[in-house]
Amino acid sequence: MLYNIIFGFIIPWVLASFIVRKQPILFIVISPVTAVISMIINTIGIYFGFWDFKPIFEKNETISALPMDLGLYAVLGSLLIYNLSKRTFRLHPVIFILIFSLLTTVLEYTALLFGFVMYGNGWNIGWTFISYLIAYLCVTTAWIIAKEHIEVVK
Repeated sequence: MLYNIIFGFIIPWVLASFIVRKQPILFIVISPVTAVISMIINTIGIYFGFWDFKPIFEKNETISALPMDLGLYAVLGSLLIYNLSKRTFRLHPVIFILIFSLLTTVLEYTALLFGFVMYGNGWNIGWTFISYLIAYLCVTTAWIIAKEHIEVVK
């Protein structure tokens, strides 16, 4: 579990701290939304036996995913919105979301190869890509709704 906390929570927030200081409202608004979306998807996936994170806790298997939900995925969702707003890469938003989903899938594939994640019940890396794509589309939708009411990115 220590690896999950270090690599899934501490390192992502440390690496993102420079953008957090520049764009605090973005992270205050988008990170919780991304974390909730991640928790919902991970809870469903773990419940139906599609995947598991190590270590596995019998009473509540989703505990292993919690550092990633609140850390890595919350930061990635915010970085996605930051780059979409700033048009950092000058790509069409749909193309950028597809690339971002692919990069996140590659990151998870690495975790799969090292045994930190295990797939079951017919789940595979293709479904992982689809799940990240759906999650990032939900985050983007939340951003579109939020930016109608507040200035999320300055």
